[in-house]
Amino acid sequence: MSFELIALDIDGTLLNSRKEVAPETLPAIRKVCAAGKSVVFDTGRAVSELTTLFALIPEVRYAVFASGAGIYDAHQKKSFALRGFPRDLADAVFSLARTKDAMLQIILPDRAVLQASQMEHLERYHMEIYRSLYEKSMITVPDIFAFASSCREEILKINLYHAVPEERLRTNAQLSSLQINRIYAETSSLECSARGVDKGSGLLILGNELGVPSEKIIALGDADNDIPMFQTAGLGVAMGNAEEHVKTAAGRVVSDLDHGGCAQAILMLLSE
Repeated sequence: MSFELIALDIDGTLLNSRKEVAPETLPAIRKVCAAGKSVVFDTGRAVSELTTLFALIPEVRYAVFASGAGIYDAHQKKSFALRGFPRDLADAVFSLARTKDAMLQIILPDRAVLQASQMEHLERYHMEIYRSLYEKSMITVPDIFAFASSCREEILKINLYHAVPEERLRTNAQLSSLQINRIYAETSSLECSARGVDKGSGLLILGNELGVPSEKIIALGDADNDIPMFQTAGLGVAMGNAEEHVKTAAGRVVSDLDHGGCAQAILMLLSE
């Protein structure tokens, strides 16, 4: 099988433990792109969180963002194939979130929104490592629930970052009756998306857009929300820092985020 495209998760995969692109990764991306292969992002991040990466790696044109809820074209600076929440289901998630000690993040087509008071306490929600990124890319509002109530834009994803990681198990169970997609990410996050929306379904849409069949795609990731990518792609590859059940879901495992795993997977486009 000759692979034509690799989809990269970002946090825990493309970025190392210092939230930097490793020195060996950029040459690997440039080498495979020069050979006519494609590299895309497939991430839970919002578009506003990708600006620096697109500037650093102009060889990457497309991103599946918000865990599959949209595709972004960095050359044309536009989003398409948006798949947001039915409003009644989004409101049901917001209603439960009001009862939780959780930081709510709302991802829209062009930005992400947080409550200002919670942004000041990212460490409480196990997200302090993202402070620099969030300060550059998040819109803050005084009251996230007031914003949610008045928002008439398409809501692509809702993240609930729990103060107590174990509490997300309870939140997940409480949302189980809703016809939505729910998946764990980070230490304490529960990602909520419209039914049928995940990184794998988003990757399939992008592959169709680019004329690349799924069997010619490699998907690289490290977390639960990357497993749908593995199931969609011709080859799923797990980072060495992934938990064991994520590695089991992949067809192959590479080195971890601080030892060249991302570059190793990218170069599979030339060796497989």
